Amino acid sequence: MGAPSRLIPGIYNYCDYVCEKCVFTHRCYLYWSEHHPDEAAEELRDLTDEFEEEFGDPEFEDLDDWDEMDYFARADADETEERTQEIIAPAHKIIELLDPVIDELAQYKEYSDEVREGIELVMENYILISVKYYRAVHEIDFDVHQDLNEYEVLLFEDAEKILLALKGFLWNLRMGLQILRKRFLQYADRFHRSMILSREIEERIDRDFLPAIRTILRRHSDYLDNNDSRLP
Repeated sequence: MGAPSRLIPGIYNYCDYVCEKCVFTHRCYLYWSEHHPDEAAEELRDLTDEFEEEFGDPEFEDLDDWDEMDYFARADADETEERTQEIIAPAHKIIELLDPVIDELAQYKEYSDEVREGIELVMENYILISVKYYRAVHEIDFDVHQDLNEYEVLLFEDAEKILLALKGFLWNLRMGLQILRKRFLQYADRFHRSMILSREIEERIDRDFLPAIRTILRRHSDYLDNNDSRLP
């Protein structure tokens, strides 16, 4: 049978190991291969046979072209990664601000239910925000005038879902920080700065990313309307 054709190459490289919360499980090779080990092994054998049939001995002579292709591929990947890191920098800053504080607060047990709820809200969301933000914007160009194929349109549809979920994570984080800011005045500045950064992320999502994605999806709605084979 082989792997499904709609798998996203390399999506498992950005895995947070919370498959039940991930919208990409049906398009993740790692998730598929773990649930279909025999088919994955057969696919690997087929790929190996195809490679040897096409190129013969793997130590073929003309490596210059392959080196050049690899160089440009890595250059494009580096540029994409740099752009992604620039976008999600506020989420990384939130982790930098909260990591030492949350680790410390989590050590103690004698808290009121309200404070414990605040700690849990922050712990459940502040790292996940960075992971989801990365997934939503990595390797995606938000140029509304670009022409896309069906696969690329579905990437934008998934990105929209992730960004909408991310807005919920940001809201949960702020609710938790509001509780903790009143209780732990010594960390109030860190909590306040994290809340500002979370609002900046949400504002950029609402200002730049979601409008562009929705414009792109409207321009390519024929792919979505005619695609009955998409998994939920």
